[in-house]
Amino acid sequence: MMISKKALLTLPILVFLLSGCFGASTQPVLMICDELDDNDEWVEPAVLAEQKYGTPISLSLALLELPLSDLDKKHVRPRSADWEEYRIRSEHWDASPQIPDDAVDFIGWFTQQSVKRNHIGWQDAGEHYLALRLGHGGYHRFEADKYPELAQQAIGIQLRAQRWSNELQACKGQWQGESWFNKLKLW
Repeated sequence: MMISKKALLTLPILVFLLSGCFGASTQPVLMICDELDDNDEWVEPAVLAEQKYGTPISLSLALLELPLSDLDKKHVRPRSADWEEYRIRSEHWDASPQIPDDAVDFIGWFTQQSVKRNHIGWQDAGEHYLALRLGHGGYHRFEADKYPELAQQAIGIQLRAQRWSNELQACKGQWQGESWFNKLKLW
């Protein structure tokens, strides 16, 4: 019996959500509004990626390597062929995964390509994660039962993006009336 990738990813999400009902997590929960207040250099690139490519802000942020505040690290770890294709197509020859603007722009470009090439919906953050990790061709050949750890990571990205999408809606009011920077058309 052949089970689809989506079905394999849905079952663990359900188990994960139900397990949260029966016990509290010991890890601190990262609240995206607080993270963005402390690291506002990520807001403008995420907004621009949404305007330029259609990538939801929550998806861009969920696909970035965390913590966002560490500016000396790579914030996105693309496959070298994808990074080179991005640099060629964007003609942004000096782009670097350590620079917030470049990292988010790459994610915007890559997710737009994933929507076009792989027909992945914008709300399917876990699928976008798999495409990012495996490349567009590898994504089509991916079998979740052969790579359970990668499938589990995709579930985590999906849950993070969903939670952050809700949190971003909740913090609209938090940023209204603050500095000019926060008055960008975020939503």
